[in-house]
Amino acid sequence: MKSNLFDSFSEIVRRKRKIRINGKFVLFCFFLLFSSIIWYLNKLGGDYLVDLKVPAKIIYTETDKMLVDEGAPVLKIQVKTKGYTILRYKLGSILASFNVDISSYRLHRYYGPKGNFYILTSSLKSNLSTQLPSNMKIENIIPDTLFFTFSAAYTKKVPVVANTKFTFDEQYMQIGNVGVKPDSVLISGPESVIRNKRYVRTAVIRGDALNEPMNGVAALLEEKNVVTEVKEVAYTVDVAKFTERTLKLPITISNSDSASVLLIPSHAEVSFRVALRDYRKVRPSLFRLSSRFDEKSSFSNHIKVKLDTFPSFVSHIRIEPEFIEVYKQKQ
Repeated sequence: MKSNLFDSFSEIVRRKRKIRINGKFVLFCFFLLFSSIIWYLNKLGGDYLVDLKVPAKIIYTETDKMLVDEGAPVLKIQVKTKGYTILRYKLGSILASFNVDISSYRLHRYYGPKGNFYILTSSLKSNLSTQLPSNMKIENIIPDTLFFTFSAAYTKKVPVVANTKFTFDEQYMQIGNVGVKPDSVLISGPESVIRNKRYVRTAVIRGDALNEPMNGVAALLEEKNVVTEVKEVAYTVDVAKFTERTLKLPITISNSDSASVLLIPSHAEVSFRVALRDYRKVRPSLFRLSSRFDEKSSFSNHIKVKLDTFPSFVSHIRIEPEFIEVYKQKQ
């Protein structure tokens, strides 16, 4: 009995000692961490040199020549600043890309593979300093030279193409093309780029479950080395309820005397969608079906039926059958 009591008492003493030792260790760790933070904060108050890599957006606002955009060069800027500013930069990237308008700097002519003009990056210090936090001082910029290629300005007028993504309510459809105003714009840029441009596109115009006309404003898509006279256009989308209709029409031979050939079948059915408001405008005479016969062949020809003419107010046209047999008749 006495032995059990002694063992229990010894266990309680050991636990208290263990708790006391752990408590001292925790207190030691707390003060160690606290002193480390104070030391680190003191260090952050000092001045340090650090290299920052920042993309530079190069622009040229004069109209005497066009800058050929070859991407955003990355500048390695060595700055002198406080440690806590460096910490903010590392954690949150406080710097955005630099905007550099080189039209305000002296351009030096250069004859070489890298470009036809250059500037020294040392001349950019005052401009870049205004775009940096006030406690950052630029010590050095790498590379020391930026090269640029210019081209003679070339201008022409091109149509605007609407870039659309529509869905329509049941039994509704788009009538005609999307109207844009202006429907064409002047574009400028290097001749090698602009001469091959056929059109400019809008940003995606979206519409879901449309059952009535829609209008709005859409931005023109920005393209490398292409400057447009306007940045956006107005658009209109005509939407109406539709029905489907089918006409049975004769097929003609476009390159031969119809009396000298036999068509099987000689008629085809043309199915299409038409807005209810235009239903009364539909006439068979507005449609024309044809096929082209190879007169050199004395055998049967499996020929596709083509729709040569149809009114602009119909859509989703289908022809049945798509192919016919054409035989050359003996004279």
